Amino acid sequence: MTKKYKYSLCIHGGAGVIEKENLSSSDIDLILKDLNASLEAGEKILAAGGSAIDAVCAAVVVLENSRHFNAGKGAVYSRNGKHLLEASIMDGSNLKAGALANCSRVKNPVNFARTLMERDDIVMISGEHADKFAAENGHDLVDNSWFDTPFREEQWKQAKAMNTDETFLDHSNFKKGTVGAVAMDSKGNLAAATSTGGMTNKMEGRIGDSAIIGSGTYAQNKTCAVSCTGIGEFFMRATVASYVSNLMEFAGMSLEEAAEKAIHEHHGNLGGDGGLVAVDSEGNAIMSYNSAGMYRGYVNSSERKIYVWDEEEKV
Repeated sequence: MTKKYKYSLCIHGGAGVIEKENLSSSDIDLILKDLNASLEAGEKILAAGGSAIDAVCAAVVVLENSRHFNAGKGAVYSRNGKHLLEASIMDGSNLKAGALANCSRVKNPVNFARTLMERDDIVMISGEHADKFAAENGHDLVDNSWFDTPFREEQWKQAKAMNTDETFLDHSNFKKGTVGAVAMDSKGNLAAATSTGGMTNKMEGRIGDSAIIGSGTYAQNKTCAVSCTGIGEFFMRATVASYVSNLMEFAGMSLEEAAEKAIHEHHGNLGGDGGLVAVDSEGNAIMSYNSAGMYRGYVNSSERKIYVWDEEEKV
């Protein structure tokens, strides 16, 4: 099959009830700047002939290092006032994958997920063992307080005041969310990566779809690469990421048809809220969501675009 583009990269920074009146012009400018920086980091690798895996890692690291998204530095607070991070990555060329859940000290979880992916003896690790193993493999660890931000602390306090036993999708009552990236490189290889801080006020031990291969992250060269964002329980129950691939492989659907069905019917009929980004083996990109908005963007060998709502944003 002839590729439509030399390379393609698509990113997201969360989907939910993102209302224009709740975003100041300075807020949106900073968020768009970080989305653009993420695209630039990934595209730099792809344009030079680098791998899809390298590109999605670079793109996600930029978003993890930003306080404007619910991943890495901007992670939400769990029920006990700590930050618990999750990430996963998958290589579409060989179906290798790596994932971690409930780590509390890994500065860039997506890079540690990649380390796990490159091993043959493990796919997923969680909790304090994840932090210890990350250190043993040379990853930067920080104190959990490094992830503290005033915005997330206030968000957590509001959640606690409303109901101490309820969790909140970080961008359903506020504005920022889980991050992810998918890419096709010049050799036609696909990759996907996702990273998150989970749900505001979440129960200790809870694991979301961002750490689950096939639910929040999936890639295989003959179909597509997918990264999801939203309420994890629905994405897990609907195995959304792999469902898109299965519709393409077994039902003969196009990427757009499969993604739209996965989000608006399969996932939406369960009551799920959120979205996904995906690329196929020709470099086509899709950014589907059933919420009010989704921070998202794509770049290929022909064009670059960033969106929050329906109209393209100017950066």
